[in-house]
Amino acid sequence: MSRIRTWTADLVLGARLAVGDRNTPWGRLALMTVGIGIGVLVLLISASLPTWLERHAERTAGRHMELTYETEPAASTAVLGLHDSTTFRGQRITGRLLQPQRPDAPLPAGLDHYPAVGELIVSPALADLLARPDSALLRERLPGTITGTIGDDGLLTPGELHYYGGASGLTEQAASIRVVDHFGETYRPPSYGESTWLLVLIGACALLLPVVVFVISTTRLAEAARQRRLAALRLVGASAWQVRRIASGEALVGASTGVLAGWALFLAGHLAFSRFETSFVSVFVSDITPVWWPAVLITAGVPALTVLISLAALRGAVHDPLRSVRQATPIRRRLWPGAAALVLGIAGLVVSRMPLGWDSNVWGALVVLAVALVLLSVPLLLPWIVENVARRGHAGPVAWQLALRRLQLTSGTAARSVSAIAVVVTGIIALQTMLASLEQQVAEHPSEPRTASISGREDRSGRDGLQQLRTELAALPGVVAVSGHHQITLQAGPDRSTYAVIADCDLITRLGMAPDCRDGDTFAASAGSDGEGEPPRTGETWTVGSPGGSSAETPGSGASWTVPPLRPTQPRNAERNMLTPAGLLITPAAATGIPLEPRNVDIRIELAATTPQDLVERIRNLVEATLEQGEVSDTVAAGPVVPTATLQLVKTGLLAGALVVFSLIGCSLLVTAVEQIHERARPMAVLGAVGAKRSTLVWSAFLQNAVPMLLATAIAVPAGYGLGVLIYVTDFAEIPALDLPGTAAVLAFAAVSVLVVTALTAPTLSKAMNSDGLHVE
Repeated sequence: MSRIRTWTADLVLGARLAVGDRNTPWGRLALMTVGIGIGVLVLLISASLPTWLERHAERTAGRHMELTYETEPAASTAVLGLHDSTTFRGQRITGRLLQPQRPDAPLPAGLDHYPAVGELIVSPALADLLARPDSALLRERLPGTITGTIGDDGLLTPGELHYYGGASGLTEQAASIRVVDHFGETYRPPSYGESTWLLVLIGACALLLPVVVFVISTTRLAEAARQRRLAALRLVGASAWQVRRIASGEALVGASTGVLAGWALFLAGHLAFSRFETSFVSVFVSDITPVWWPAVLITAGVPALTVLISLAALRGAVHDPLRSVRQATPIRRRLWPGAAALVLGIAGLVVSRMPLGWDSNVWGALVVLAVALVLLSVPLLLPWIVENVARRGHAGPVAWQLALRRLQLTSGTAARSVSAIAVVVTGIIALQTMLASLEQQVAEHPSEPRTASISGREDRSGRDGLQQLRTELAALPGVVAVSGHHQITLQAGPDRSTYAVIADCDLITRLGMAPDCRDGDTFAASAGSDGEGEPPRTGETWTVGSPGGSSAETPGSGASWTVPPLRPTQPRNAERNMLTPAGLLITPAAATGIPLEPRNVDIRIELAATTPQDLVERIRNLVEATLEQGEVSDTVAAGPVVPTATLQLVKTGLLAGALVVFSLIGCSLLVTAVEQIHERARPMAVLGAVGAKRSTLVWSAFLQNAVPMLLATAIAVPAGYGLGVLIYVTDFAEIPALDLPGTAAVLAFAAVSVLVVTALTAPTLSKAMNSDGLHVE
């Protein structure tokens, strides 16, 4: 019992030393709380990633329907459906038309009943979009009246644009999707390629490892003062284990308040976003829930880690307390730990890219370990570099000599203050290099001239939708030219088929497929055409196939057509175009025996450089009213504008994260600098009494902060570039690009943080130079 009482008393003493009395500065404890709290917040969000992936998979499976062409028709299909998606002003809108086949048909997630024909059940975000005054063109396109909204469990994100509509008359052959027993019965989670996993792993290491280093650096704030305080306790008779217990109690205070602050921030953010969730949020807040065992590990592990770090730093105070109390020159650091970590990390990255038949788990672990070693080598090398630069510093102005002497005595403290910055800058520059390289790839593939393409099927009414669309599209303002053709599949037995194009002579000659053409001609295939078996010959009878692959469903499919006399094609250029894959080129007069219903439609539109607003949306409305399963693709939207904007958003996020980290590290520099000034109050007063200029001491304080920061960035910039280049080259085998503006912004953050810290310490420095500091009671 007495042992427990003694241990408790030691821990309480440590807590009292951390909290202090009303005269103790609370900046260090507050900064530890904030720093550890932010680290815990980031770790808790990372621990929620598996939950989010699991919930996302459940939401996807809850509405997944198998494609009808992937499996044989089932005897007891429960639901048949059709995909019915569209695009509106660059936003993809997905939809399905559903037809239940029996009264007890299962419902997709988010629905409590099936919509009837002419009814729509839409997502909340789509309902908001349709309610806008400027969405009249979209309301014309969607087939029905809104009768309800989809529940959250049936949506992938809060802002998803999705709807369900009613259908009738569908059969197994006409439907494109179906459900036999329940939704998600054939769902398989997607598998990601090696490049995707590499980016994920690199991003996780580059973002999470600096958080851990930051937590460690925050834990060791004002380490020199703590060492002297504990060494003094050791000298007055405290045992080694008592000192360790006191140090543990002192470390637990900041760690516990930091963990509580992290959980408070997480829960407050969870509550705030759940109340103000909008369509702009890309995830459901309810899905961001930490997995229980990482949450427990973070909650208990962060305080345990801080205690272990404090105990590891006690070697000097326990075994040689006089050195700590007298502030003797610290023991010289060694180079090999940091160099070994760097070499092993680079070797691991190189080996991971060798074709050695890696198991996926082993490969992932190797990549994570290699990147972690490269990042950890930076804070391991930094103290050695700071110490050697300070030790080899040459004579110079008084401010420079004062700064060098302070760095020689406290190189470890100076290095720890900026080690988190070094790791963060290394990770951010590595990611910036990869993003800049991807951005360069996108920029090297400029968008095509302003065009639009249309694909779809002729409807079953027998009208010529192609000709109708060409006429209506040509009348739209902003349309320069319209060209189009029909596509059809012809079969002559199970192992013999060909792909035929029905186009007018103007298109055939304009694309250079024949030197001359008359309506009624039919041209034989050129080399490189698609099809199976022998090509068609004059006089043979072929069967017209259905676009859906079943001749029993589409009117006109199954009709017979006799091949007229064939002329050879003579392309004037070797480039493939939209007519090259055809086994037959048929002019309209020669295709009179081929019904319209089974034909596919392909239209290309050339648009003016400046077009009226919503021209593409008007084109989509015409296609929706004329063709079955019509799709409109605007090549401008497919250019590099969207990817570049996305990459720019990620780069901005990285810089914002760097700014937050620099702000926190700047606060730690400020606390350390102020405490060092308080510790050196008497020498400062002596210097002031003998006539030292205030500007000299201010410059000295500036150099004490600037030199470690400069060395940290000098290590981090080449290390970040090297890591990013090595990863990109080994993964994409291309020369990467460097994000010089992003690097300049990061370096500007470092410079500003040093200037701000120096400016904030100047008043304390002036006060310390007052002669009152010479008085001793």
